[in-house]
Amino acid sequence: MMRPKAFIFDMDGLMLDSEPLYQQAWQTAAKELGYSLSTDLYLSLVGRSSAEADKIFLKIFGTQFPVTEFNQRWDIHWHSLIEMKGITLKPGLLPLLDWVEQKAIPKAVGTSSHSTEAELCLSIAGIRDRFPILVTVDQVNAGKPEPDIFQEAVQRLGISASDCLVLEDSNAGVQAAQSAGIPVVMVPDLQAPTAKSHAIALNIFSSLHEVLAWLRRL
Repeated sequence: MMRPKAFIFDMDGLMLDSEPLYQQAWQTAAKELGYSLSTDLYLSLVGRSSAEADKIFLKIFGTQFPVTEFNQRWDIHWHSLIEMKGITLKPGLLPLLDWVEQKAIPKAVGTSSHSTEAELCLSIAGIRDRFPILVTVDQVNAGKPEPDIFQEAVQRLGISASDCLVLEDSNAGVQAAQSAGIPVVMVPDLQAPTAKSHAIALNIFSSLHEVLAWLRRL
C-alpha cells in the first residue's frame, strides 16, 4: 500500500479508552430496569450506534424493553463516570497524530457516537482541536456497519476513498470501511477481530504505536 492521502479515525476504543465507561453505564442502567446485559452482548454491540443497539435489545428482550428509559439512565451514568474518571487516550495516539500533522496529511473523525457525545469526549480528552472534520452518526442516514459515516468523511476530506485509510477498533467499523471502499486497519480494543475482519483489514495491530511504525515504512 502507498502512504494514505487522508486518515479517518474512529473515536471510542480507537483513540479514546472510553468503551469500558459505556459498558459500565449500559450494564448499570439495564440492571436497574431488571435486565441482565451480559458482557458478551455488550461486546457484540461495540462500534454500532445506540439506535442499532436499541433494535437488538428489543429483539432479545422483547418489545416491552423500556428503550427510552434505558437510554436516559445510561446517559446519566455515563456523564457521572466521565466527570469522575475523565477520558484517557489510547497508547500511541499522540505520536501518531503528531506524525500525521507533521506530514500535513488531512484527517477526520468518523464515529457512531452522536455529535454531543463526540464533542464532549474529544474535548475532555484534549484533542478536539486536532480534528477539523468530525462526522457523527446523527449527521448521516445510518451508522456502522453501514458505510454512511465513512462516505461522508471522504466527501468532506475531498479525497478519493481508495486513497484514504480508516483506523478502527470494531468489526462493525471494519465492515463499514469495506462497504465504503476505503482501506482499513484494525486495532482491537474490547472486541476481538472476526474472521471477516481478518480478511478485510490490511493489517491488525495491537496498538497505535504499531500503526505508526507501519506507516513510517510506507
